[in-house]
Amino acid sequence: MNMRAPQTGFSFIELAVAMFIMTLLIGSILVPLATQVEQRQTATTQKILEDARDALMGHAITNGYLPCPDTDGDGAENISGSNCATISSNIAHGTLPWQTLGIAASDAWGNRIRYSVREEYARRTMFSLTTTAPTLRVCTTAACSSALTSSAVAVLVSHGKNGYGGTSSETGSAYVNPTGTDELENTDADRDFVSHVPSALGSTAGEFDDIVIWLPLYTLLNKMVSAGKLP
Repeated sequence: MNMRAPQTGFSFIELAVAMFIMTLLIGSILVPLATQVEQRQTATTQKILEDARDALMGHAITNGYLPCPDTDGDGAENISGSNCATISSNIAHGTLPWQTLGIAASDAWGNRIRYSVREEYARRTMFSLTTTAPTLRVCTTAACSSALTSSAVAVLVSHGKNGYGGTSSETGSAYVNPTGTDELENTDADRDFVSHVPSALGSTAGEFDDIVIWLPLYTLLNKMVSAGKLP
């Protein structure tokens, strides 16, 4: 009497089910991991910007003025005589002069940090307590109907993970311009900037992942007074 040997191993259906379950498990691990990486990059960039702001104040205390932006990509500030090399409507725009300040060259995504400064505070002569000028604004939308501050003398911008509107530190090449109105506001070289929580592609104002911090006028003046540089 012939006895059929018992089957061993998995059938194709069982293997397919096992692979499907493994895919779900791996996906559930990778998504939170990607989120954690992005959160770390955001926190790192926030710290880089805060350190840059501290360096700007240190430069002002030491020299009596803020540095001008870097406009040619070498990391050093660009000046012309006693003024910043490139000024538009009394504001100098460019990237952070990291070599002049001796700090990190880029954000956590390897892109240069945008830097704008009211030119009266970056002239090669010391400003005073009586120096008053329309300062930079940081708003919650491009329309600037609600301002987070209207008294910033300098603004620092990381163009976030998508990099739109920014420049690569490694290659020096510019990324494509953003399509969202709020991110565009951070690239148009005027006195207004936008800062709010990230928003996804398809939202009302478009994708937004910029990280923005600023140096308030009265914080700068207080530091200068405390250091004995003013009045």
